[in-house]
Amino acid sequence: MRTLALTFNQPLAGLLLALGLVVSGAGSVAEATEAPAAIRESRASVATSAVNAASLPALPDGVYLYGQSPEPEQVGAAYMVFEVNNNRVVGAFYMPYSSFDCFDGQLAADQLELTVINSYEQTAHPYTVALSENSSVATTGSAIAPVGLEGYHRIQQISENDQRILTACQADLGEGI
Repeated sequence: MRTLALTFNQPLAGLLLALGLVVSGAGSVAEATEAPAAIRESRASVATSAVNAASLPALPDGVYLYGQSPEPEQVGAAYMVFEVNNNRVVGAFYMPYSSFDCFDGQLAADQLELTVINSYEQTAHPYTVALSENSSVATTGSAIAPVGLEGYHRIQQISENDQRILTACQADLGEGI
């Protein structure tokens, strides 16, 4: 059983779509794979957003817990516990009462760039989590807006189990930070 599916087959899906359009008489491969104007504009918008996101403040050094649920230990919700030290990140994805998958990586300007190790197969998978400004907390003056993780809620209280999982991953990855 895999705890997190991190494999994406988008290039294969695009190839199959292009071949299907050619076979059905939609025209040449160039026409079939040409991105519609709306998609090209969307890509430009994403690029602009990425430039704006580059100005997001980094996560300060420390231990963090984020969850798909704002409450800890909710069955069926995924959580990530990790430590940041000088933009290095080591931690784990887990679901309560299940296994966990360790990761390490870098804190980039607008995302966490991680390599996740599947706990069953011991295979490495690249994975990114976008950083976002936490709009639920107001700032005044020149204070820096808190940074959140896209799709996750910050949980302040780190449990003994969270710390145990983090310590195990730091030992497994040789990254006692």
